[in-house]
Amino acid sequence: MLPPKPPSRWARRGKIMSGWGFLLLGVAGIFLPFLQGFLFLAVGLYILRDEYAWAQRTIDWMRRKFPKYTAQMDQGRDRAAEWLLRWRRKVRRTVYQVRR
Repeated sequence: MLPPKPPSRWARRGKIMSGWGFLLLGVAGIFLPFLQGFLFLAVGLYILRDEYAWAQRTIDWMRRKFPKYTAQMDQGRDRAAEWLLRWRRKVRRTVYQVRR
């Protein structure tokens, strides 16, 4: 079996941009009552954890500091992964249609 293909440059950039976007929403959510700031921060950190060591350390610290929110963090990570997968499929479908 062949090793998995590394993500393209654009996929990596999209992942980083979406992670930073979630972090910005999380910071805004701290000050705005209608956004779930903690959840957006956790999702952004989960997206960025493979790219930045500080994000992984922050996740580990949050798990130790707030153990009752661990399930919410995992749920947010899963939802973000599903959203990214849907977004990638839409982009691929659009690119395929434009190339035809």
